[in-house]
Amino acid sequence: MAKEKNRLEADVVIAGSGPGGCAIALDLSKRGKKVIMLEKGMDNKLLFGNPLGMITHSDFRVRLPMPVRKTIEGEDLILGNGVGGGTLMYAGSAFLPDLPYWEEVGIEIPQDIIEETVKDTWATLPPDEFIGQGTRRVWTVAKELGYPFEKCMRHVDFEKCVPGCEICCEGCPPKRDAKWTGAVMAHEAEEHGTTILTNVKVNHITIDNGKATGVKARGILGKRGEDYEVYAPMVICAAGGVGTAMILKNSGFPRAGNWFAGDPTTFIFGFLPPGQRGNGGEHNMTVGFYDEEHHIVFCAMLSPYIAWHLQYVGSEGVKALSKLTKWRRGLGLFAKVSDHGVGRVFADGKVSNTFTDADWDRIEYGRSVGREILVKAGCDPYDIHTTPLTLGHPSATVRVGELIDSNLESKDVKNLFCCDTSITPGAPGRPPALTITALGRRLARYLTENKRV
Repeated sequence: MAKEKNRLEADVVIAGSGPGGCAIALDLSKRGKKVIMLEKGMDNKLLFGNPLGMITHSDFRVRLPMPVRKTIEGEDLILGNGVGGGTLMYAGSAFLPDLPYWEEVGIEIPQDIIEETVKDTWATLPPDEFIGQGTRRVWTVAKELGYPFEKCMRHVDFEKCVPGCEICCEGCPPKRDAKWTGAVMAHEAEEHGTTILTNVKVNHITIDNGKATGVKARGILGKRGEDYEVYAPMVICAAGGVGTAMILKNSGFPRAGNWFAGDPTTFIFGFLPPGQRGNGGEHNMTVGFYDEEHHIVFCAMLSPYIAWHLQYVGSEGVKALSKLTKWRRGLGLFAKVSDHGVGRVFADGKVSNTFTDADWDRIEYGRSVGREILVKAGCDPYDIHTTPLTLGHPSATVRVGELIDSNLESKDVKNLFCCDTSITPGAPGRPPALTITALGRRLARYLTENKRV
């Protein structure tokens, strides 16, 4: 017997619950607007604090040895799943918005919004006790070589955190709750009246006479088979670089997903002599810098214990087995490159991403800098390793200037907005969580000040 269709009404409906959508829900609900947010994932911290937490809160397809989604070409693709989106499993790195980058496409982010977002997302520099011995070694050597590593802001409440904790990417344990995620804003929005429906996947946007009028969705997991129709005069997509592209494709926007950028990331690591400790088991991404010339983010980091072993075996197979006990001596950093967006999202959800010659030049340059630092730091020059590429910030699938304008509104359908990494005009390069959250607050301000809601 078919389940009854759920029909709901709101002032604003938000498809997906990435950090931009959570910020919008909070700010609009504070202003008395009726907001409904639909999220295909869960709203809990099940298994946070271990690798199963990452699996539970990621949109993945099993491909051994790493249980993550892959592009058609074989790169790992990390997609968050649950209230808070990608911030659930991100490393918590906080970079201020690249204002010239956004100004080129007509977007100005007011300074008061940036300052408010920094405060509300717990973005702060790490205290000295959170910078481990191995990380300090990388920091010192990098500066000696002319690479201006400095402390990096983190979306972390260091009064709750513990020095030496390395599991940000696995989800901060509930008993600690030291890492900010978009769910913090989502739950505050609930206190102000926002309705959050989880395990409900938005399939497409309803459109009438060139205006968005709501969304249609279907329940999954415990709500499997239930249909939902939400009627609202304002629709906002906040389902991420891939999720928003799929919703728009299903809603009659064939150009959505015709672009794709991924910020390819490679880890470089070596081994210090016996008796010396590397930076495994240290707080991640506390020091680094953004190389403006080459568009690369460098940060000191060795992957968490289990993830490192999987990375190593995944890249080098049986050759890695004899060295798996060396994790404590491992010293590492990563290079995250801004690629040129030669990719796309297909109608079936598959993602393709290829690299230009310029991309490969940047990738190889990042790896060479990593090798140089590690060798100078004392690692065996004949035992330096690089991991396969991981795409860290799936983005640029909708793009400001292409499908949406500088107010983040669709150029073709009125009252349809997007606010997540899909909107970036190209690869974001810098970790984008703070920027997307600030853009969400900017959009909420625009909607209310212009009496759009």
